[in-house]
Amino acid sequence: MQQRAASISPDLYRACSVLFGNDANASADILKYLKASSLKKAYRKKAFETHPDRAAALAKSPLGLEERFREVNLAYNQLNSFLEYPWRFPGSTHPGHRAHNPSRGRQKTRAAGEHNRHQGMTEHLWQGGLPKKRLLFGRFLYYSGVISMKSLIAAIVWQRSERPLIGSIAVGWDWLDKNDVRSIIALRRAGEKFCACALRCGYISGYQRDILLARQRMLQPKIGGFFIDNGIIAAREMKRIVEQFHVHNRKHRRG
Repeated sequence: MQQRAASISPDLYRACSVLFGNDANASADILKYLKASSLKKAYRKKAFETHPDRAAALAKSPLGLEERFREVNLAYNQLNSFLEYPWRFPGSTHPGHRAHNPSRGRQKTRAAGEHNRHQGMTEHLWQGGLPKKRLLFGRFLYYSGVISMKSLIAAIVWQRSERPLIGSIAVGWDWLDKNDVRSIIALRRAGEKFCACALRCGYISGYQRDILLARQRMLQPKIGGFFIDNGIIAAREMKRIVEQFHVHNRKHRRG
């Protein structure tokens, strides 16, 4: 079993170490018997322990926690891909993994939905046509019948987890210092966003808030990268879809 497991990417073992501990033998067993429910439970626990918004409660630096939180999210995405797209990991001994032809489902984008059904998923593709209004790219993919709502939600969660923190951007621009960030986090009301609290408490101006939010949006990864990296949409097909997306939004510019 260990000889087979050794052919799997070392990144998966590092991901296991991040979420489940540093025992290499345990990692091999985890890879063999890993279940989605166990993965989610481990991720939630680690995310709670490392989220930068809890820096004040943990008496730790938000910037230090940010790096650990990124590692946790990366580990979760890698192991989640291991469960959902097993053909990308030669040598897998996971009992739930089935044989799969990698070329299948990549020749045409719509075949992604068929692949999901072959894997036992109950994902349904939209068949009602495109709304006659401007759309965000993820919504365009969904209403085009290319991806399921489940895939769209997973992509949005991934994109948000990978975008830089507002506090880190503000510190990098010398608009705030680390003590300011800690104070803002401590002063946040339930459900209040970091920028909203910083503005309310006088740490930044409305203009600075708008610039920080725009910078965060610019630096976050493109949502299309999620579908390419996970083998849901081929890069060449994505280029064609992006062109269709721009045509649609130009047509409904005032929508």
